[in-house]
Amino acid sequence: MRSNIAAEARAKIIYERLINITDDPGIKEALGFLMTREIAHQKSFEKALHSIQPNFPQGKLPGNPSFTSVYFNMSKGDDARGPWNEGGDWQFVEEPQPAVDGGDGTATVTVTEADLQTLQSMASRTASDPTADPSTGADLGAGKQV
Repeated sequence: MRSNIAAEARAKIIYERLINITDDPGIKEALGFLMTREIAHQKSFEKALHSIQPNFPQGKLPGNPSFTSVYFNMSKGDDARGPWNEGGDWQFVEEPQPAVDGGDGTATVTVTEADLQTLQSMASRTASDPTADPSTGADLGAGKQV
């Protein structure tokens, strides 16, 4: 079911992209309808998943509890904190050990000035809200009271 939920989410995004590249009003309407059905399907699969309790973690084997709630701060520069890496659910490791492969543990990418402007615009558009702390499907599926 999780695979279906993810597939519906990906399909919705594809429909959004298709809508953005067409000028035909009829095509936009048809794609809009199909995109909306993906939302309905995703909701249906999520409801079905949450009707099976407990359903987290995925699969049969549990994760290693030494690491399932550990956040390693690998950021350089403007570190962001929020419910995804702080609070009672998380152990925050400020300075993790360096990469075992001898590197510095960071990914390096070279971009042009034009690409940099595009990336900065996208970063601004997709910035997260560090004050948001929603219930997650993982929390609900694990039977956690929120």
